[in-house]
Amino acid sequence: MKMLGTFLAIVLLVPFGATAQEESDMSDAASMHNEITTNGYYMHTAVNTDFATTVENVRAALTDEGFGILTEIDFSATMKTKLDKDTPPCLILGACNPPFAWEVFQSEPWIGVEMPCNVVIRQQADGSVEVAIKNPGMLVEATGNAELTELGVELTARVIRVLEAVAK
Repeated sequence: MKMLGTFLAIVLLVPFGATAQEESDMSDAASMHNEITTNGYYMHTAVNTDFATTVENVRAALTDEGFGILTEIDFSATMKTKLDKDTPPCLILGACNPPFAWEVFQSEPWIGVEMPCNVVIRQQADGSVEVAIKNPGMLVEATGNAELTELGVELTARVIRVLEAVAK
């Protein structure tokens, strides 16, 4: 299992110019501008575009890679309504690539507990906006299902391309 994770990290991140890096302080978004980093179960980048523009860019990049948006949660508004807590803008998009979802579901029906693939867009204190997406490679590794390896590689490549497009 660990070997598959290492293989995926090497094969998936190095060719696409992404940097695999453990981060101890995720609040330091300024240090990851124009980089794609991984933190185990997700991949992320930070950009200097405003929140609304970043959301538009994420939607466009997801569409370009064959993802649709199934759900949308305005986390900030929900926390304000439910708990009267103010938070910087934070939006959670539930993205799905139907052909991939169907193929994975055929081999691993319980994968539905991890669907759709969440994309988090959140404003940082320094004005940058962080974009994070679930790491498909880690999800494949967690299933232990070798039949999903190729799909995991392709989905991870698509997620990296989404983040690269947003980071430009």
